[in-house]
This record gives sequence, C-alpha cells and structure tokens, in this order.
Amino acid sequence: MLLALETAIDSLLKSALPAIFTGGAAATVTFQSEVWDFDPLSADPVAGEPGPEDATDDLSFNPALPIGPYTLTRTPYPGPKRVYLRSSAGDLVALGPSEVIWNPLNAVEFSLALKATRDASGFDHLRVLYGVVSAATHLKTKHRLTLQISAADAATVEKALALALAVLSLNHAALMTQGSFAWTSPGYQAQGVLKTLKLVAGASPSATSRTLDIAVEVDMRVERLLGSDEGKPILRILSPGKVAGSKTIDIDPAVEA
Repeated sequence: MLLALETAIDSLLKSALPAIFTGGAAATVTFQSEVWDFDPLSADPVAGEPGPEDATDDLSFNPALPIGPYTLTRTPYPGPKRVYLRSSAGDLVALGPSEVIWNPLNAVEFSLALKATRDASGFDHLRVLYGVVSAATHLKTKHRLTLQISAADAATVEKALALALAVLSLNHAALMTQGSFAWTSPGYQAQGVLKTLKLVAGASPSATSRTLDIAVEVDMRVERLLGSDEGKPILRILSPGKVAGSKTIDIDPAVEA
C-alpha cells in the first residue's frame, strides 16, 4: 500500500539530487521488506449503514487542453460538487461554478470553461469532491518500510545518504500528500491517507550501501458502492390516504438533477 510513497521518494531524490541519483554512475534507490499490521482499534471493522458519503476523484488534467470532457469514477449523489485544480505538490485552486459544465444527460460527465484570467499552468490534476451513497468503514494500518541506497564506493554512498536525509526531511509535507492513494472498482473503493511519516532507524549492511527504516501510519477508508437500485434519495413522501399525483409539489431542480 506504499507504492505511491515509494514512487514519490524515488522521483524526489532524482529531481532534487540529479548529480547523485541520475546518470551512468548514479547511486541507486531500492525498497525492501515492507511489513505492516492493523491498528488494534480497526482490526475488527464494522461497516456503517448505507448513506451519503464524501467521495474524492483525482482526474488527469492537461492545462494546454483543459476543456475535457472528464468522467467521475462513481455516480454522484444529488448535491453540490466542488472542482479544484491540483498540482503535483498538492496545491489546490477552486474553480467557480461557471467554469464547470455538467452534462445534463450523464451525471458523471463534465467539461471545463475556464475564465480568461485563470492560469492553469503548473496543475496536472483535477480534484473533484462530491457525494455518493455507500456503506463505509475505516481501517488504520502501521507500516515499516526499508529504503536502501547503494553506490560505487563508501564515500559516494555516505554523501548520498546524508543529502537524501536532507531532501526527505525538508519535503516531508509533499511526500505525505503524494503518498496518498485511491483505488476504485465498479463495486468497491479504497482511499488511503498518510497520517504520519517518520524516519526511525538506519544501518550500513555493507561498505557501499546504507539503509533507512521509515515508519508510516495510513488511514484507509473502504466503501461498498451501492447499485443504481439502492440508496436512492427520497424526493416525495405520500401522505396516508392520498393518491400519487393528486397534489403538485415543487421540487428543487438541483435535487432531481
């Protein structure tokens, strides 16, 4: 469950220290022996009753071709939807209602009409927050991950480790954001958020390699997505003794959309 974090660490070290971690004689970064267990408080989870829940989608975004269309991974529950531009560093910029055009014939599809003054450069994803109907629970897991740095000689690997520690420590918040993950299937979804990320120990297994143990706590939300015939919102309630259609009731168009 730490693949996104591993990828983020590898990319960060190569971009921040290209003279050390890229090129023909570069130091290498590998990950070993990830072990994890459940927090005792979530080892026997119980799903709540089906109902409206918050959903988050991170959709690929090209600032050069911003229009779309874009498709949500789940059918939204009636209610407000919020769309943000998101950068790889996790920065969010909210889009106004006039900049997001929802397809009236397909609730999961929308396109963008960014205002002329909107600068979308530097953003590579759209984050969409909306409601869904699902049964959900939380799982908390504790991980121990070993990062190994290897190089051609002892001096190079020692330098690589020291500078890697500097990069990881000073980019802690970005790694926390980039290490989060979301996986969705037609019926289930799992979203993981890193709650803690700590450097806890190190070792020198050989003259040309160094290891760094990293402890991570993940808060994972798991959901069962309800089918089209489950969990529909109640739009009208028929009073006892009344016949359907005998009285007209105004319904907010936004609720029926």
